Amino acid sequence: MSTTGAAALSRLAQNPECQILGAMVMRGHSEKSFFEAVTGQAYDREFGERQSSRRRGAQFEKAAYDGDALLLREALSDFIGLDAQDIRVENLLDYFPGEKGDARIARLRATRNILKSGPAQNGPHLVIQPQLLVPTKPGQRPYFFIAPDILVYDPSIDAYLAGDLKSFVVRENEVAASDLQRVRLQLAAQNLGLTHEYSAVKRPIDLPAKGILIFSKPNGLRPHKPRIEDLGGALEAVRLGIKAYIEHRGRIETLGGKAEPHTVVDDLDSHFQESCLSTCVMAQYCRAKHSDQAIDLGDAAAETLGGMSLTRLAELMKGEAQPLNENERAVLHQLAKLSGSKDGWKAA
Repeated sequence: MSTTGAAALSRLAQNPECQILGAMVMRGHSEKSFFEAVTGQAYDREFGERQSSRRRGAQFEKAAYDGDALLLREALSDFIGLDAQDIRVENLLDYFPGEKGDARIARLRATRNILKSGPAQNGPHLVIQPQLLVPTKPGQRPYFFIAPDILVYDPSIDAYLAGDLKSFVVRENEVAASDLQRVRLQLAAQNLGLTHEYSAVKRPIDLPAKGILIFSKPNGLRPHKPRIEDLGGALEAVRLGIKAYIEHRGRIETLGGKAEPHTVVDDLDSHFQESCLSTCVMAQYCRAKHSDQAIDLGDAAAETLGGMSLTRLAELMKGEAQPLNENERAVLHQLAKLSGSKDGWKAA
């Protein structure tokens, strides 16, 4: 998964306590290169989005943007309140292609010019591949480039909303909760970026906590009508993730100065959790740091056992030690219930 842009802020929001994640995001290169820089070993496991998923995503976007975004205009017509042929479109990649810094800055300037005027001054109703910023105060990596797939004019607020195209196959515009959590956090990062850009062009606006998702219909690659997501909780989570990142960056700079963040990883706190196994290349590295801790058995074990070590748990279960506090007694009682024992835990 990415360590840049809205995806990085989404990950920080999901695990704000992890200083190693903060270092990875601060470094800004690929996750695999971070792993290799820390461990001195090549990362040879399969990781990240499947090639087939990436291909489908690229095909969905191409179909949506072709013909001056005809399919998108048709899908968004009711939301914007105009016939598809009357919706004006501007695709910034047509003018400023590429992902390097100069292209991003050019798209950022173009986005700001659009935000200054809007459709009232003959601006577009639909902006494809805009560029936004989320600042993180002075320091290394003082901002995040945020790149929504689209900005869509909402006449009810006389402003744009940020949105993404997702090639998940959905029915009735419903999507799996696990997929929705991640994309809602990305939309929240885009909402913060758009709020910042409106302020940057002297048009401060109280944007609603909303974002737009365009999913693929089950048959073919035609877009569904927009799904409007409430981002209230997600916005707060991303704000907390940014706050945590700033704190992690301060600690990393204190430890290493201007050295590469990976050089101080041994002195950073990890926050391993079960979801790391499917989302982070550093999962096994961090898991090793937590050996003999309950989290090595999963989130449920960590919640049940608290700070008890696995060695201590084994001693209690074998009867080699007696519980010293209420937490240890409660754990043994819970294990007795799970084992069906009426007289307390009985070691096999």
